Amino acid sequence: MRGGLARRVRRIGMDGDHGGDMEAASRPGASSATRAWQDITIVDDLLPPDEHAQIHRFLAAGQWSHGWRSHNGAQTQPFWNRHFAGATDPAQLDVGPGASDELARAAPLVHACWRRLSQTYLTQHALQSCYANGLPYGADGALHADSLAMGACTAVYYPHERWDPDWGGETVLFNKDRTDILCAVYPKPNRLLIFPGFVYHVARGVSRACPTMRITLMFKTQWRP
Repeated sequence: MRGGLARRVRRIGMDGDHGGDMEAASRPGASSATRAWQDITIVDDLLPPDEHAQIHRFLAAGQWSHGWRSHNGAQTQPFWNRHFAGATDPAQLDVGPGASDELARAAPLVHACWRRLSQTYLTQHALQSCYANGLPYGADGALHADSLAMGACTAVYYPHERWDPDWGGETVLFNKDRTDILCAVYPKPNRLLIFPGFVYHVARGVSRACPTMRITLMFKTQWRP
């Protein structure tokens, strides 16, 4: 099984405090006190090139629905979405063991990616939902947190085969007071971003120069001790 190069960017607690930069990788054998959901973790070159290309083609060629929003606030903008499995309501914390099976039926390629994550960087995590978001030029995400539940985690996969720095589209993570940036993550092709569900974050829109829709593949999980 291919394993990408992982690095921890910040270690943070439920209160939003964080320590210094982390040099150690998130390892499958780490203790429960250092599981990936506690850290902002970046994994580069997650998938073999052929699997990466297949997932991008699958997502880009599929049928999208418009109207998904980052949250229900009045100022949020709608964007494109493909839902594959699990809960559609962020307040629904536990959907049971069926989300992974549902994903296997709906999108086998994506399910294979999830199996890879569940055996490496997200061991002891149960899948809660899986979907893809699409932001074309003119659409922006809104600042939000996914879940305040202890052990809730979000994994974002960037499936594009090419991305230019002038295109924008970074994922920006904020501190608990939403007064400063913890980190901005470039949507590098074949990159995975993992962070705790309580971290405020936003998908920045793409620039006018970007010729394509920004696609991200999302896995929402819950840690099981």
